[in-house]
Amino acid sequence: MSINSTQKPIDILFINPPSAFGAYENTKVSVFRQVFPLLSFMSLGGRLKQEGLKADILDLGIEKEPWGILRKTLEAAKPRFIGITSTTPLFFEVKDIAKIAREILGNEVKIIYGGPHATALPKESLEETEINIAVVSEGEETLKEILEGKNLSAIKGIFYKDGGKILSTSARGFIKNLDSLPMPDISLYDIRRYHCSGLVSRGTPVLHMETSRGCPSNCSFCNKNIFQRFFRTKSAERVVDEMKYFIKHGVGEFRIIDDQFATDIERAKKICKLMIKENIRVPWNLANGVRVDRVDQEFLDLAKKAGCYQVGIGFESGDQKSLDSIDKGITLEQAAKCMEMVKKAGLESVGFFMLGLPADTEESLKTIDFAVKMMPTYAKCTVTLPLPGTRMFDQYEKEGRIKTRDWSQYNFHKVGDVYKHPNLSAETLKRYYNLFYRRFYFNPRYLKMRIIKSIRDKTFLRDVYYGLKTFLPDFFSFLKLGK
Repeated sequence: MSINSTQKPIDILFINPPSAFGAYENTKVSVFRQVFPLLSFMSLGGRLKQEGLKADILDLGIEKEPWGILRKTLEAAKPRFIGITSTTPLFFEVKDIAKIAREILGNEVKIIYGGPHATALPKESLEETEINIAVVSEGEETLKEILEGKNLSAIKGIFYKDGGKILSTSARGFIKNLDSLPMPDISLYDIRRYHCSGLVSRGTPVLHMETSRGCPSNCSFCNKNIFQRFFRTKSAERVVDEMKYFIKHGVGEFRIIDDQFATDIERAKKICKLMIKENIRVPWNLANGVRVDRVDQEFLDLAKKAGCYQVGIGFESGDQKSLDSIDKGITLEQAAKCMEMVKKAGLESVGFFMLGLPADTEESLKTIDFAVKMMPTYAKCTVTLPLPGTRMFDQYEKEGRIKTRDWSQYNFHKVGDVYKHPNLSAETLKRYYNLFYRRFYFNPRYLKMRIIKSIRDKTFLRDVYYGLKTFLPDFFSFLKLGK
């Protein structure tokens, strides 16, 4: 961001934590690191702009010296409000940002925290930090009312400090008509600063898009506390209008991050058909994945024709009992059928797999064999973590299985001893996590497929480089430190 003293003073400065894009450095998936403008800040900024309020963004995730930049920016900008969002593993950085802001700006600045962790643990978030207000769930209307100076006790959907007390207000209802929202304010970002590797994108810069909010599924490991299970959609016309708007601002690829883009399969097909009709030529993918029981061949073929090149697939496990233990509501047969249709459509695939589901035993970790059998273009395996705001966390906490609330240790790809699994030790999970990546990516059938694809796409040297980074992350970290 840049501060110009001749411009209108900033009402709110949005801050993205330094590790927002680097949480998985030196892990098996470091090569899949993605850097992108946060859609949440653009959405909030668009709503504030509509009311004549001025926002700016400081993205510490793309700065080489983030903490020094933070201090200089706060001293220069002196915003009335600071807005921060984060997932649970980054809460430790949120605490530091709030502390520094309080040191520099004193009690005049009001610090607002939103997002998954704030919604899951709003009271705790206030008790442990210099944060003044925690916004629970959807934030567009709540934030607008805070900045307009409305009495906090009359603003729905917040926890806030009042003297030595922490008070809360009643829940806020969801925005029912998503088409009524203004366009996300992409002008808040210099999007030229955002680059993803060719392994995870086909255009640059990459921008996240949402076409719906909420997920009707009931998986116990998933945090749905922001939009919950109330499924709401933007019309196909609005979705394509947003795409045109973003393309005008230089976006090179769209990443659809809906919890369930294909929940209403006919609407999903309508969006694809309208993209084709309107000649939208920017590549896109379904990054958050599709449910294996919600897609059909017609949709996948249409998506491919409309420019989609990659689909995430939530397999989770190769064991039916384990799948049932998280209330996933799918079968292994449906998973295999989905993979067959994706390949037939000519789409790349990213298979999502989890080790350590509640019913998992060493024998059920045959998920590795299932992944090899499915053979997606890429496979991403994580160790199951019970995160705040999920039914799994609540159940494990009730059973006394949560060992620590040091959220910095909660990393899907760095196996830590943060909870006691019903059947498996942390050491066992770590061993199978490493085994998964070796077994999948060094499988002869996979290597043959990748070599043929790399030669055909003229990406052989690039793919070798990223392969080495996947399996020798410590070596590449050493090289970086030696420069």
